[in-house]
Amino acid sequence: MAGYNLGCTVRLDDPGTLALLSKLHDSGAIHHIQIQAVPLPRPLFRQHLEEVAATGIPTVIHAPHHGHGVNPCAPQAYDDRPLPEIEAYIEEAICQTFEAADTLGAETIVLHAGRYEPGGRSEAAERFTGFLDRHNDPRFTLENLPSVYAGYPLLGNTAGELTALAERKITRFCLDFPHLACTANHRGLSFAEELERFEGINVTYHHLSNLRRGSITDEHIELDHPDGGLDLAAVFSRLRRHATVPTALEYKQDSPEVYARQVRVFAGLWEGPHRG
Repeated sequence: MAGYNLGCTVRLDDPGTLALLSKLHDSGAIHHIQIQAVPLPRPLFRQHLEEVAATGIPTVIHAPHHGHGVNPCAPQAYDDRPLPEIEAYIEEAICQTFEAADTLGAETIVLHAGRYEPGGRSEAAERFTGFLDRHNDPRFTLENLPSVYAGYPLLGNTAGELTALAERKITRFCLDFPHLACTANHRGLSFAEELERFEGINVTYHHLSNLRRGSITDEHIELDHPDGGLDLAAVFSRLRRHATVPTALEYKQDSPEVYARQVRVFAGLWEGPHRG
């Protein structure tokens, strides 16, 4: 037995990566998959959802986020569409997300609060509360985001900020390690201290990739990347202490083969302390 519950991430509309991850699951290298729900026309949505269901692999759902035009805390930020069109799009996307979770029996739906325009943090937090009032679901699992990305700020960067945003409407949290490292680098904080603060909240899922040394930008690079700057010793110490909490690898490379390599790297890091 591996002693951990490792998954890999795949878009709902990516059958090629799904096929590779199915092989990794069949071989015992991974134990679940995280499906990135992306808004799709209804026929394509059902087709791809049925393809995922046919694999029989345990599944976590990641809700669409601002990169897919779904930005709960500030729907109109950086979006030129008319507000009624944006709101209708978000409603349909969230309905698809819930349907995907229902169909696949997923008990976790990872959620981003979103991005907002500079100076609009208070309004964004209030808008996110309204979103939860309309769409709250016990499967929602709120993820920490990097402080900034491509010049815009994102909502919910630390353990304390996630707790405040959740307002007891969400009781589960996803700890994204490189997002936290980006935040620590941007704010001049201690990654180890910020990581320790997550011990005080109900983390039920982990996201893992790497970032460049000292970077404030989330790039989803490999765990063994030569420029990697994530404190892997601290990360794997936490993972071993919380071995029952599932972890998903998240990569953006065009080639899905990155997962075949990285599950082996993860296994090696799990077996012993990182000495890089």
